[in-house]
Amino acid sequence: MISEPLIGGSGPVFLGMSGRLHGLQILACIAMALTCQLCCTASKARPDWFYEISLPPDVTGTSINTKDDSTVYSSLWWHNTMFYALLDSISNSQSLPPALSMNCALIGLPTSDARSFINNTRATWVPGVSLLIDYPFAAYPDNFGHWAELLLPIYNVIEERTCSQGHAVASGRIDSLVMTNVRKQSLVGLDWFWEMLKLVLASAVPPGRDLPRVIFSEHLSHLPRDTWLGFEAAVVVHTRYARGDGRSGFASPDLGQRLRRLAFTSHGMQPPEQAQLPRTITVFRAAEGEEVVNSDELMGAMRDIGQTFGMAVRPYTATPRAPFESYLSVMARTGVLVSRHGPFLANSIFLPPGAMVVELLPYNWEWKGVSRIYKNITSSMGDIHHFAWRAKHPKWAVYPSQHEARYAEWTAEECVGSDCLDVHARAAMRVDVATVQELIVESLPGCLRGQDVEELEKPWPELVKSAGSTGLWWDK
Repeated sequence: MISEPLIGGSGPVFLGMSGRLHGLQILACIAMALTCQLCCTASKARPDWFYEISLPPDVTGTSINTKDDSTVYSSLWWHNTMFYALLDSISNSQSLPPALSMNCALIGLPTSDARSFINNTRATWVPGVSLLIDYPFAAYPDNFGHWAELLLPIYNVIEERTCSQGHAVASGRIDSLVMTNVRKQSLVGLDWFWEMLKLVLASAVPPGRDLPRVIFSEHLSHLPRDTWLGFEAAVVVHTRYARGDGRSGFASPDLGQRLRRLAFTSHGMQPPEQAQLPRTITVFRAAEGEEVVNSDELMGAMRDIGQTFGMAVRPYTATPRAPFESYLSVMARTGVLVSRHGPFLANSIFLPPGAMVVELLPYNWEWKGVSRIYKNITSSMGDIHHFAWRAKHPKWAVYPSQHEARYAEWTAEECVGSDCLDVHARAAMRVDVATVQELIVESLPGCLRGQDVEELEKPWPELVKSAGSTGLWWDK
């Protein structure tokens, strides 16, 4: 017998006939491990996966082209968490907007020669058309409502080809998505978001792909601090948060109805038709938060209505990470949707034509027109009835503690800070069930007859301005 040590062994290994086989197996395992390590190392995404090191020879200062619902920034630059417009002798006559979007400032950087400035920096380049997405409230990445306010205007721009003519984006092609303030981890498992994104961008991506490449905020923040990242063409779609005249729904009913059909057909489902409104009243209950303390009383009233009009009544609860198809399925079988104001109502765009939404608005909920988020969206569909009941007195709000109840007497004009708004978002609500029942009984017959939205529309319940004080010591 011959003994010899093997690499990494703790002692001699005897290589007889069986020993030699054992030794060869060990060597094979070592070789496989090294190969695997090399492959894994090679497969890791390089830090420059979304940009090019070399710049095209025709890079110049920033130019801005605004048309209708979008603005295209050619040669826009990112450096150390900020966006810059390089203004040279050619481009410095342009009027810069105060910001790119709600959370993204735009800094004008005067230069005598933009090309010379770029040549003297560590510059990299994102070619093609990049769509900049600035989510308005990054602390709540699973809020369908705010995503809908952002995605539907993008859908309008892509489908209407309203970006600047003569530019690549006019063809509807999007090469990159740039999530300026959202991390990838915060969107993991949010099937609703990813499926909606695919629908919105369906006609803007190359054949055979679901989405363009997505650049998240962490990719931008991990760039070396001395790097300037240029975008060949950065598109910013105007929303109501970025501009007062920005849309929050569809540009036309045809676009909204087209997206509804696409949502169902792309998931192998039959789009709902107007011929027969589903005889089901769906009462949505959030899995957590957005509580209605007298929900049992509300359900009882809905059963009374269902018995009168021959409709079934079913409660429905879902989490933000429920499969997208489950929302489609529930909406397709709903004739009347009753829900407290909340993100779930973004799915009302998938209701059948002629369906009815009854929204329950919490007390003091009005900052920046937030109470109309879903009303604006359904109105832009053109074929969905939308009514609301609003809590106009503190007696309809149930606060979890006396500490938070101190905000009960604040007026809507005063309740604009995050503390007050968060309190009213968390507070449970008590519904005036008799009034809600009367509203449905009065409006439902017209919906079942197929009357137009305009015929049955009611004024949106306005916020009552309190005659009281804030409850603070100086007002007592």
